[in-house]
Amino acid sequence: MKKNDLIYGNIGKAILLFVLPLIAGSLIQQLYVTVDAIIVGRFAGKVGLAAIDSVNTLFKFPINFMNGLASGATIIISKYVGAKDKENLHCSIRTALTVAMVLGVISSIAGVLLSPWFLKVMRVPADIHGATLTYCRIYFGGLWSLILYNMAAGILRAFGDSKRPLYVLILSSLINVVGDFLLVGVFGMGVAGAAIATIFAQIVSVIITFKLLARLEHAGGQIHVWHLHFCAEHMSMMIKIGFPLALQSMLFPVANSIVQASVNTMGTDSIAAWSICDKLSMLIWLVADSMGPAMTTYVAQNLGAGKYERVKKGAFIGTGISIIAVGFLSVILFTASGLIGPWFIDKKDAVELIPLVVRYMRMMAPFYFFYAVAEALSGACCGLGETLSPMITTLVSICLLRVCGIWFVLPAFETMECIIWIYIASWIAAGVAFFFLFLQRSREKLQVVS
Repeated sequence: MKKNDLIYGNIGKAILLFVLPLIAGSLIQQLYVTVDAIIVGRFAGKVGLAAIDSVNTLFKFPINFMNGLASGATIIISKYVGAKDKENLHCSIRTALTVAMVLGVISSIAGVLLSPWFLKVMRVPADIHGATLTYCRIYFGGLWSLILYNMAAGILRAFGDSKRPLYVLILSSLINVVGDFLLVGVFGMGVAGAAIATIFAQIVSVIITFKLLARLEHAGGQIHVWHLHFCAEHMSMMIKIGFPLALQSMLFPVANSIVQASVNTMGTDSIAAWSICDKLSMLIWLVADSMGPAMTTYVAQNLGAGKYERVKKGAFIGTGISIIAVGFLSVILFTASGLIGPWFIDKKDAVELIPLVVRYMRMMAPFYFFYAVAEALSGACCGLGETLSPMITTLVSICLLRVCGIWFVLPAFETMECIIWIYIASWIAAGVAFFFLFLQRSREKLQVVS
């Protein structure tokens, strides 16, 4: 197999070069979502924009669930890459792609058939019901391509390759934007055009990513990714490791929705200021959230290669890199939120909102690094092949703590500041919990004295 920098290279440099494309990819996705909304809003009007926004959360459940299973497959494949176990590597890759294809097709068929019921449950208004139903059916019809792409891109990253998935993502985003302009802007197809452009871009991404997988030097030309293959053993491993991550991905938005419901009771100014704070914190979320999967791949590869001391050292170096980056961004937000905040709001509203933004940001900025610790070491724990404990830790220290805080603490104060302190408490709890969890799990898995 080709020499892998994550296993043999300088640890800090290898992790940094691996995580930067992940951060860039997340940033491109955020920018694309913004551009897509602008195009749809400009050419399809408020009906088109509302039709898409009204069901955005609906697609997250199957996508998040399958992304969790994809993460499980990535962990298994990364370990085989590190161990240079070609036979199991080839079998696990083909099985992962087969599972993604089968479950993707099932999700697409079920989504198309159940779309009217979904819209009824989500109480979509009558004036946008027709457009929303059209968008749902087309999007669900091509959902298999998005699921398959995410699995294939995860496999590439399992080999330590985060650059080529980024290039594919850039190309896909450009195709999507051009498709939006043509189908929505030129041909006036409305939300149907937006959905078709998205699905077409994803299908192109699947084809390119499959070709990249087929040509991997690591595989020696033996990975027949175009052929369906099923191995019960590898599928069982993928589900065992990936299911906790899938469940976590589905439950996390539920907890945040409960918190947002409480924010919505604090008045328009607080809601708007909180929204601006979230936009200001975007880079922090991108950095911290990208380090998680980066550490998962790094730890799994080195664990498979038997480089146990490198596993521990890299986990803490990666966490340190994330802390430094998040700390730098936090200082900027603490000192300059009053200058950056007005970019997101009309001047006439800035007088009332910006003082709130500054107050909220100065409360949160000193504690963001706890979130960085939690995400990095959560990824490291998953790389050890242990996903159940990280899931429980996340659900308890973040989701359950936030929900309990909203239910039992907030009624005594009824302030926005209380909600923010609940968030801060969840970051601290998660950071501390994952620090000790990684120490414990690394002792057990690596069988060395910490």
